[in-house]
Amino acid sequence: MAVPVILLLLALSLCTGVTSQQNNDLSTLVSMVQSLQQQMNVMQTAIDSGAKCNGVKVDPRNCKDVLESGRNTSGKYLVYPPTLQGVALPVMCDMEDDNGGWLIIQTRQDGSENFFRSWKDYEDGFGNLTSEHWLGNKNIHALTASGLYELRVVLEDFQGNRKVANYRSFSVGDASSKYRLSIDGYSGDAGDSLKFDHDGHAFSTADADNDGAQSVNCAQTHSGGYWYSDCFKSNINGKYGVKAETGIIWGSFKNWELYVLKKTEMKIRPVPV
Repeated sequence: MAVPVILLLLALSLCTGVTSQQNNDLSTLVSMVQSLQQQMNVMQTAIDSGAKCNGVKVDPRNCKDVLESGRNTSGKYLVYPPTLQGVALPVMCDMEDDNGGWLIIQTRQDGSENFFRSWKDYEDGFGNLTSEHWLGNKNIHALTASGLYELRVVLEDFQGNRKVANYRSFSVGDASSKYRLSIDGYSGDAGDSLKFDHDGHAFSTADADNDGAQSVNCAQTHSGGYWYSDCFKSNINGKYGVKAETGIIWGSFKNWELYVLKKTEMKIRPVPV
């Protein structure tokens, strides 16, 4: 096993037969090594927290870090959530909407992707980042576990009417919590169809019934994967283009009518503390 330099220097300083001058020299060298180690620790801590090096973010943790590094074009980027310990996560960043820096975790737009999927699929993520996709519950947890995040849900119907639901606090628990939803602080014009009835619920899929209903499997009945209660006020992972309770629904979008949507987008951004 390699012996740290600092220990070797300390051992030498204790050796018999070492002159007073040599002892002084060794003490100075030990102090220099200790100072260098402290500087290295400070630098590593700064890098781990996303410090800048020559104006460029080192290993951006999220899309806001990417934006602050000067890359202000929407598109695919690699981010490094601290909880993933250096593992790169490919994501889609929106650098335009509401001052940019948004990391997209869900997109529905044309029915090109099947969202009636298994627990494993929803855990790992699926789809195409440039079109329809779900980022993955374990990845959403990794991101939101690293700090306070806000959520923006953008909704559009087949007539081109666009509404937004913002939440100032959003996080998803780990696997042991079954990716439980924690959300608060609604604002916007779409109405709250997420905190209301879904906050605090575990994630459910047809093959992993974790909903709050006693007599029905909500994910199976409504053809999606979601934080179902008994059963929902929103179902934006439902079947595309289906005008029924299995479709893409945000209940408060149109006065709680059974109103099916064309496009949805969920995106998150860290909140300054």
